[in-house]
Amino acid sequence: MEDGKITKALLKTRSGEFDIESIHTLNLRDCGLSDLGCISECSQLERLNLSRNDLCKLNKLAGLGNLTILNLSGNRITNLGLQALENLQSVNLAGNLIGSINSLRCLTALDKLEELRLHDSLRDLSNPLCHNPMYQRDVLDMLPNLKVLDGERILGHGSDVFSMCRDIEEALEKRQNSSIQQLSTPSPWVSDDYFQPPTKFEESHLGDAKEQLETLLSSCKMSVDKSEDILLKLKSSTK
Repeated sequence: MEDGKITKALLKTRSGEFDIESIHTLNLRDCGLSDLGCISECSQLERLNLSRNDLCKLNKLAGLGNLTILNLSGNRITNLGLQALENLQSVNLAGNLIGSINSLRCLTALDKLEELRLHDSLRDLSNPLCHNPMYQRDVLDMLPNLKVLDGERILGHGSDVFSMCRDIEEALEKRQNSSIQQLSTPSPWVSDDYFQPPTKFEESHLGDAKEQLETLLSSCKMSVDKSEDILLKLKSSTK
């Protein structure tokens, strides 16, 4: 290997093949690679592991039309340009520098792509894109034919569970937003006119007191009148 560049000697050494055009499977993991060199000459290559290197440009992969499985985890990739790999079925991009969903748009040209990994929790590998909690939904909207995303089955067995979990997340999000709106505009505990005095005096507590006082005065007057009658009778009887 010369200055992090793939050479024919490296390809023959790592594959055990004398003719690089006969290589079907190649593992170049952790080789300090920064340049793909002559990798495009491996025309029959089907499985390629380029993980844990220093790669940032992938344009030299364009000639690998038979490639089905590609591992690019743990590099410095920001742009893909993999649209020419028409037979690609599985791509591992965890642990790179992919920052937006638009960087994955070239994958829409790959009709056979079924598996994609952008985040690997077991190896603590991710991408800036994955900081968005909704990135999986965006990826699935862009690539509806995916069957596995980040190791989770999307179609086939287990797809119902994934769909249910996504529905639950949406319901919780709507409920949370609704709760926030209710908190921002609280409803009053009592009616607006609760603390306002009654419009009529008779409807107030003072009205009740007045009525009681009038009853008491009337009773007192009756008692006085009765007492006066008794006194008059007593005076008449003494004469």
